[in-house]
Amino acid sequence: MKMRHGIAIGVLLLAFATLAAGQTYPDRPVKMLVGFAPGGSADLSARAISEGLAQALGKPVVIENRPGAGSIIAATAVARAEPDGYTLLYGGISLSVQMAIDPALSIDPPNDFITVGLIAEAPNVLVIGAQLPVRSVTELVGYAKANRIGFGSVGVGSSLHFLGEMLKDRARIDIAHIPYKGSVPALADMMGGRLEMMFDNLITALPHIKAGKIRALAVTAPKRTPHLPDVPTMAEAGYENFETSVWFAIFAPRKTPRPVVDRLAAAIAASLADPKITARFVPLSMDVLKSDTPEIADAYFRRDINNWKSTVLKSGVKVERN
Repeated sequence: MKMRHGIAIGVLLLAFATLAAGQTYPDRPVKMLVGFAPGGSADLSARAISEGLAQALGKPVVIENRPGAGSIIAATAVARAEPDGYTLLYGGISLSVQMAIDPALSIDPPNDFITVGLIAEAPNVLVIGAQLPVRSVTELVGYAKANRIGFGSVGVGSSLHFLGEMLKDRARIDIAHIPYKGSVPALADMMGGRLEMMFDNLITALPHIKAGKIRALAVTAPKRTPHLPDVPTMAEAGYENFETSVWFAIFAPRKTPRPVVDRLAAAIAASLADPKITARFVPLSMDVLKSDTPEIADAYFRRDINNWKSTVLKSGVKVERN
């Protein structure tokens, strides 16, 4: 009887502690890890939402970039962090792709994280260096068959790496993968004539496309984007099933107390309801995503994992880790 009484008291104390955590959270700055280098789509959109979160939470939200391994370095750090709501992950499609191509990951994203809330999405674009004498995907394929060229990505196992491998496989071209720690250094090499091509997020590529420093050949969207109305889709260029968008969400360690998760989810909802915050996504060429509950966001994440597993399986493409 005494043992049962002790267990009951312990349960009550835990319940009170959990409730108290939600009521006092946050009482210090919150850290949000981004798995890619500064200046890329993940970093820019994370900084856009962090301003709204800071306002809603009443405490600073500090962005920390930990690039590498297709965002898995940052994800692993968050998965192993104290589940108290003070260490979050800003990620998304990269986690889905990692799950699809590497079942032996050191972490299990859908079970190691709670998807607190969806943030935004944007299409990808196939870009080449302005020095290349090609104007279409067909011409690029012909050029690649006659010349040794390389394609960049934001890291081994990233969605952009996979898209490059998929084009390599379906066009039957021998192009070498050159991984970078983010879009910014890859685009710098492309503009400097040291990299020929890559799939990139429209967010980071668009300013350089408009400036004529790189050339857009196709977008990975179901229809043309109003940001580049003269650029065809990959389907129009002759390659079906290249419809992929980059999307982002905020994740917390799985054992984070529910009151803390709810507080974070409410802060995300308040941020995405603020026109001043959503306006920051417009120049990033991103559409805001909204999820009413963490369960809805979590279901979106799991569906994306399954979709990528199906895509990877059907494509037959293998992504090798160096």
